[in-house]
Amino acid sequence: MHEAIEGSVSATRPLIALAEDNAELRRLLASALEMVGYRVVQEATGERLVATVRRLLDTGERLRLIITDVRMPTLDGLDAARLLRARGLDTPLIFLTAFGDAWTRTEAAALGALLLDKPVSIGVLRIAVANAIGR
Repeated sequence: MHEAIEGSVSATRPLIALAEDNAELRRLLASALEMVGYRVVQEATGERLVATVRRLLDTGERLRLIITDVRMPTLDGLDAARLLRARGLDTPLIFLTAFGDAWTRTEAAALGALLLDKPVSIGVLRIAVANAIGR
């Protein structure tokens, strides 16, 4: 019975998909968000992010936010977001980047995303997440 209660409580916590190729940073960010009540699905690549988001949506999960690094090997965050947007996904997006040049900012804006510069403070990230999902 305890598991059923725990599962239902878990299901009410907002779900976030997080893609970051730096494993240590990915775990840190996920932990910081989980500590304030979010569920976080972690991926290391843009390809895995796209596959995970599709799987979550196919299973009826309500994905509230996608956070992704801009620069990742093979499929970057911008291209992953473009693929998801092309399939009609309108989930809010936050991009993280250490390379916040004008072109990257323009591309993020075109996707309706917020762009945060690395290194990002945990406080700034938590505020951006809360604002993005209206919490």
